[in-house]
Amino acid sequence: MPPFQAKTIVRMRKPVKRINMRELAANLGVDRATISRALSSDKAHLVSSSTRERIRAAATLAGYRPDLMAATLRRGRSNTVGIMVSDMMNEVLIRVVREIVADLNRDHLKGPGLTPLIAETGDGSDGVGHLLRTFLSQRVDAIISLTSTEGDAEALEEAAAEVPVVLAVRGITAIDLPSATCDDEAGGALVAEHFATHHHRVICQIQGPQTVATFKNRAAGFSRLCREAGMREIPQGLSTAAAVSSEGRLAADAILASSTRPTAVFAHNDGLALGFIEAMRNHGLAYPDDFAIVGFNNTEISRVLARPLTTVEYPVAQVSRHAAALVRALVGNRDFAWESQVFAPMLIDRGTGRKC
Repeated sequence: MPPFQAKTIVRMRKPVKRINMRELAANLGVDRATISRALSSDKAHLVSSSTRERIRAAATLAGYRPDLMAATLRRGRSNTVGIMVSDMMNEVLIRVVREIVADLNRDHLKGPGLTPLIAETGDGSDGVGHLLRTFLSQRVDAIISLTSTEGDAEALEEAAAEVPVVLAVRGITAIDLPSATCDDEAGGALVAEHFATHHHRVICQIQGPQTVATFKNRAAGFSRLCREAGMREIPQGLSTAAAVSSEGRLAADAILASSTRPTAVFAHNDGLALGFIEAMRNHGLAYPDDFAIVGFNNTEISRVLARPLTTVEYPVAQVSRHAAALVRALVGNRDFAWESQVFAPMLIDRGTGRKC
């Protein structure tokens, strides 16, 4: 008996011809301008309701799709906004993006909102510059960056000469762009003050990448208040390549190998804190019995751990609303007198920063 042979079936799909506006107008016996107005969100009122509904029904039945690029060239607007994030797995960044998008489209009944084009940079060396060029080629009306570092200043400044560019979450000191950020320095100081209140004397921080202003500012605020409170920080300058749990585990190994161990650890975000907690468990240690620990961002994981984590609440709603407000205003008026804002974080005490 011959061996079984799988049969390959190839189905050829017949290409579907898309109807264009000229053909749709000819089929309905109206001119192209009437078709354009009837299918427009802001000019439909210029066409009688009966004609408008007849055109829309026929367009739907025929599978008509408007040429968005042509419409963009005619109007000078694409009704799109490019949004850059460094890590699509970062809960805070995704929460900010969702809030921004919701806010940009909150008044959709008054006219078309802004459709987001979202892309991840991965904090690559040329990730931001490449995406800025891509967004500009797509003729977006504005760009929001949640990923920029000081090294991206020149590329952002060049993009801002063409469309409004708004910074959210991560600010940049090298250039003056409208921004909505958290007072990360104050957040770091809140953690140090919390440790001082609970009588810790030897402390440590697991820092995120110092090329990012967010983590640089958290480190500065923490270290400043530690000095003022007379606490000893060891080892200084313990920064990670990325603010993720795997880097938190590596940092934990360095801390546990130290001849002098701290009693309290500040992780620059909850992901780093989670990695530290996992490493402690692997060494038969627990928090806060062996190490007090505080994170940053108040993510979902920090709330559902068997022992919920003391952390700093990131002001997601305020940052998002202001970023969206800046975009709406600047898209409508490039000469709008914008104002950057910095919003205060808040420490959420769940008991893991206390000395046991």
